[in-house]
Amino acid sequence: MQILNWLPPHAHQIRYISPLYEEDREGDRYCYNEDEATEVWRDIIRKVHKTKIPMYYRRRTTELARRDKYQYQESVYNNNDWKTNWTTSIHVRVKVIGKRVLFIYDEEFVHKVWIANKNKEELQNKIRKLKEQKFRDYSKKILNRDEIPIKANEFIEWLDNEMPEVIHEVVTDSMERITSDQEHDRQ
Repeated sequence: MQILNWLPPHAHQIRYISPLYEEDREGDRYCYNEDEATEVWRDIIRKVHKTKIPMYYRRRTTELARRDKYQYQESVYNNNDWKTNWTTSIHVRVKVIGKRVLFIYDEEFVHKVWIANKNKEELQNKIRKLKEQKFRDYSKKILNRDEIPIKANEFIEWLDNEMPEVIHEVVTDSMERITSDQEHDRQ
């Protein structure tokens, strides 16, 4: 077969037993073959990381193989994301070859993904800090003014100079409501 040419020559094939679920009378799902089902994280991913020998298993359809690849690759990424030192991360790459799900020890690929994720986090933190700093600067500008207007007319003039027109309309409407409520309360 030509697909077998894509597999590493020293890869071990694992017998995959999928977990089977049933529902009880309350509607809760539980796995009734926990003892026989393959725990991919413990039985395959950890073993590949430790021994550096590729392993694979075969699924019935390519769709199931693609779903497994996505699921286990994402779980490896999620496990590696929170680690500060990439050498302690799990260096396993998941591939799909036909109906087979292949787990390979690939230190370079994991390192590239880890660096890209850390750069993305740093960029998000920089953007967040810039937004916070801009807000702090604007609030300091408002609070450090010598004269904060007390009367309503001075306040509206101050808003005209400092705030956009949309906020000014909202404030004038709310001030009209407040004055009408105060007049209503006096009567």
